[in-house]
Amino acid sequence: MASTVLEDFRTAIIEAIETAAPKLLGKVQCGAVDEGTVAPFATYSSPEEHPIRTKDGIAGCDILFEVEVFSNSVVQAEHLKRCVRDAVEGLSFAGQTCKFRGASSDYYPDYDLHSWNLTFKVI
Repeated sequence: MASTVLEDFRTAIIEAIETAAPKLLGKVQCGAVDEGTVAPFATYSSPEEHPIRTKDGIAGCDILFEVEVFSNSVVQAEHLKRCVRDAVEGLSFAGQTCKFRGASSDYYPDYDLHSWNLTFKVI
């Protein structure tokens, strides 16, 4: 993806998440989280392209990215997951659309954080 498309992607994702979940306003970061970030917060990954290979060559690319929401409350983490899923599902940019693929949850006992990792496919 071109650099300007990635910028549009980042801006569109952050705006959609912050609009849908005001508790995440200013707390959506790319990849790693700053040490001082207080829960709740969210992270997202830049899109990754995976070639679709066939016997005739490469037929296209799957473009995947993830958004992960964190909270020190199970209920709030679940609520944030739903808000983010609904906000990002169907989001369009550069002629492409985000589709929800699946989610998994985790708990980090050292930090008392619950999280949901949401995977999206760009088509």
